[in-house]
Amino acid sequence: MAEDGAPARNIPGLTPARQRRIRSVFRLLSALSPALSARFAERLFITPRTRRVSHQDAGFLATAAGRRLQTPHGDVQIYEWPGAGPAVLVLHGWISYAGQLRSIIEGLLAHGLRVVAFDAPAHGRSGGRQADLASFRDALAAVSSACAPAGAILAHSFGAITAASWLAEDPAAAQLRAAVLVGLPRDIGYLFESFTMAMALRADVVQRLRALFRARYGGDPEDYAAPALARRIHIPVLLVHGEADEYIPASHAEEVALQLRDGHIQVIAGLNHSAPLRDPDTVELMARFISERLSA
Repeated sequence: MAEDGAPARNIPGLTPARQRRIRSVFRLLSALSPALSARFAERLFITPRTRRVSHQDAGFLATAAGRRLQTPHGDVQIYEWPGAGPAVLVLHGWISYAGQLRSIIEGLLAHGLRVVAFDAPAHGRSGGRQADLASFRDALAAVSSACAPAGAILAHSFGAITAASWLAEDPAAAQLRAAVLVGLPRDIGYLFESFTMAMALRADVVQRLRALFRARYGGDPEDYAAPALARRIHIPVLLVHGEADEYIPASHAEEVALQLRDGHIQVIAGLNHSAPLRDPDTVELMARFISERLSA
């Protein structure tokens, strides 16, 4: 539990030792200057922690045809595996990269599908140091265009809310026939709140950080909400969520499912945030959902 009695929030890549160090920095900065503390928080919020591509993942990624794609947010690394039909786009979450979705990529390939995965800006082998919903979405749109035709998308976590935004608002996404969203957060506001709670930011610093967010993006974090986006998505969507998700409650997916025109939901008992991407039965469920709709 958090100090105020509310449930503790976790954010990806934050070990207890690192959390203690960063909280100490914020306590010092907040005492000296709440404005400086808020600016540091803003930068930290959009700067993913570097995660090197493991040797095992590098070996798997070497089986794909790789290429670089220039975008306004830096070069994006694309990986493509051959197969029948339009491409299935695969997008990872925060502080992850394409190679960590190996199991689901192999599951899609087992169905004979063409798969295109990529590292989002500031992740994996792609360029850039900072990332946000806009940079993830711009990269997704650029990859979809460069690797057209695309027929489906499978996205995880922060990548899932990116995909929801793209499906709802980009006319180019209308060609897709299926989407699978795994570990989908309800809105950016929840992620923002998890960050401020994990960092134990003072209320005045949070207020200043919100003002910086509005100045940067033109709205509040809660404005970027998956339920509202879902009402504008007209293709079949499968929402998959681990019941034991340590970052995003399964209730988020349940809330979004109610707003989808053609929505399906599977909450998998015992699985955490990333486990659905590796669990064999769940991988087959997701791959089959996409394969059946692409072949219909």
